[in-house]
Amino acid sequence: MIELIAFIILFLLGIITIISENNGILRYIYIPFLVLFMVIVRVNGFYLGGYQEDIITYGIEMKYMSFDIYYLREFVFWYTLHLVYLVTHSEFITFLVFDFLWIHILLRTLKQNTSNKLGRGLIVILATSFPFFFGYENIYRQFLASILLVYSYIIIKESPSRSFKLFLLSIFIHNLSLFIIPILIMRKFLYFKLEDRIFLSISSSVIIAIAIPLMLFLKATGATIFNYSFLYLSLFLLFSLFFVFKFKENVYLIVQKIPSLIPVTILISGFVFFKQELIAERIGMFFIIFFIVDVYNYSTTIQSKLNRIWFRCFILLLFTLPVFMFSSSMLYLK
Repeated sequence: MIELIAFIILFLLGIITIISENNGILRYIYIPFLVLFMVIVRVNGFYLGGYQEDIITYGIEMKYMSFDIYYLREFVFWYTLHLVYLVTHSEFITFLVFDFLWIHILLRTLKQNTSNKLGRGLIVILATSFPFFFGYENIYRQFLASILLVYSYIIIKESPSRSFKLFLLSIFIHNLSLFIIPILIMRKFLYFKLEDRIFLSISSSVIIAIAIPLMLFLKATGATIFNYSFLYLSLFLLFSLFFVFKFKENVYLIVQKIPSLIPVTILISGFVFFKQELIAERIGMFFIIFFIVDVYNYSTTIQSKLNRIWFRCFILLLFTLPVFMFSSSMLYLK
């Protein structure tokens, strides 16, 4: 129950921060409480019987060193986890170290977005969004990889080489990072023009959407009790229609302002069509994070303060309320 209360407070603080557009509230109230919330999450998980199946598994595996291919494929995560544990001798403290690290990296990533329009407020939308929530509660490797990928995605225009290094690092935290290639291409790829990037991004998206199911011999990979893949697909299709209507006079603006939308929609559509629901659900969690980054950055271009606030509140509600609606997420908030 304490975690549920803390999450609700964090959510309400997020609404206040968005409405006020006050960087002081973000820096001195929201961020400190986010740090406190992560402490509560770990206390609840390790000491109060909170339901964190994968986290508990990581807590066991961090104590051992293995050169099995399973660990070598994502050696950056497993060996760093083990190294931190050797220093702390505590599963609880080890995860707190990683939690403080991802918060620091995300804030560092958003540093360049500081403005009187709450440029760094993206962390408010992300922190309580259901992709992040399930990330720090359970799918932790994918979550940490997504943090580095967001960093890579945001700086790719200003620092392509550094962006590539972060992308490469993320692959060895979680191999699913490879699916983000079409999104990175759409945002920036060498010195290619916009039209060429669109072609390469769409082409690579189609290839991945077809190749992965074929590699799995067209066998369904299974899904959760409720098929969230269709929910994700509906979300991206609806936003695609919205932005097509919004930028109907110049559809290229969709790519410039929401680069992730087209490749993400193609990939999710392909996985759903070929009945790869489990892949669509897991990858969809990745994709939604990049979509949130794009729509928040788009919100900074909205000149009307009232419209900007309403739009951000809508995004905050849209991606946070599912936490209270999914039975799986409520298992953690107890």
